[in-house]
Amino acid sequence: MSLLEQRYRSVLRLLPASYRAEREEEMVAAYMEMSGEVPDEVNPRPRWGEIASVLALSMRVRLGGAGASPGFVVFGTAVRLVALLGLAYQGMDAARVVAVVARAVMFGTAIPLAGEPGSIDRLLSLLDSMAAVGPAVAFTAILRGHVRPAKIAALLGVAPTLVYFALPMILIGSDEIRPLPESADLLFAIVPVLALLAGFHGDVPPWRRSWALALAPPVAGAAVIGLTWLAVEVRLPVPDWLSLWLDLGLAIAVWAAVSVAVLVRRSSPSWALALSAAGLLMLLTRLPMLVYLPEGVLWTTACAQCALLGSLTLVLAGAGARALVKARPVAQP
Repeated sequence: MSLLEQRYRSVLRLLPASYRAEREEEMVAAYMEMSGEVPDEVNPRPRWGEIASVLALSMRVRLGGAGASPGFVVFGTAVRLVALLGLAYQGMDAARVVAVVARAVMFGTAIPLAGEPGSIDRLLSLLDSMAAVGPAVAFTAILRGHVRPAKIAALLGVAPTLVYFALPMILIGSDEIRPLPESADLLFAIVPVLALLAGFHGDVPPWRRSWALALAPPVAGAAVIGLTWLAVEVRLPVPDWLSLWLDLGLAIAVWAAVSVAVLVRRSSPSWALALSAAGLLMLLTRLPMLVYLPEGVLWTTACAQCALLGSLTLVLAGAGARALVKARPVAQP
C-alpha cells in the first residue's frame, strides 16, 4: 500500500464506520485514479479540497444524507425538527415586534427603541426590530421548499443577537452585562439557525407544506398579542404570575403538551430527541431568571416551569436515546 493510499484511508476515517464499510474501497480507488502514480519519495498528501469534501460528506451522512444508516436518519430528522421548533417560536415573537411597530404607526406613538436618537444603541435596536421578521420568513420559506432563502433569512435574523452579545465584550466598562441570561439567549437564538444550516443539506429533498402551516407561527403570535392587548384595554384583573406564561411560558405549555403526546403515543424517536433539545434550550433560558426574580409567586412560577422543563426533557432524552439505539428505517416528514 502506497503512502498516498494510506493517507486517503486516514482521511476517510472521518466518515461513519457503516458508510465506510460499504464505500471505502470504491472511494479510495477513485481518489487514487485521479491522483495517478505518485512515488512515496515526494511525500504525497490528499488535497485540501478532497479533505473538505470528505468532511462535508461526513456531516451529510450523519444528518441523514444518502447512504446513512437508520440511526443517522433519525438523528438528521431530529436536527431539522429542532430548527423548525426554534424558528416557529421566533416567528411567533416576530409577530409581537411587528404588532408593536404597527400600533405605534397607527396611533402616532413612539416606537419603543433602546438608546438615544442617533446613538449606536438606537441603531442596533432598530436593526434588531427589523431582523425579528427573519425567523418567520425562514420558517415559511423552509416549509414551502425554499431552502436557500430560508437560510439567508435565518442568518439575517440572528445577526443582531450576535452583535448584542459581542458588543459589550468590545466596549469594556459596561455594568449591565448579565453573562448567564445573555449567553442563554444567544444559544436559544443561534442553535435553531445552526440546525437549519446543517440539517437541510443537499441530500434532503425540499419540504413542501401548506400555506396554513407555514404561516401558523406569526398568526399565532399575532393572536396572542391581540388577546393580551384586549385584556389590558378592558382592564381584566391579570395576576403577576400570568406574565411568565405569556412570553416563553406559552411555548413551554405548548411544548409540554406535545411532549406528553409524543411519549404516550411512542411516536418517532426524532420527535422525542428534538423536543428534548428544545426543552433543554428553554430550560437554559429560564434558569437564570431564578437569580434575578424576587422571592414570591413569580419566583415560584419560574421554579415550576424549570421543574417541568427539566423532568420532561430527561424523559424525552431517555426515550429518544433508547429508540435511537434500535432505530429502524423511518420516513422523513
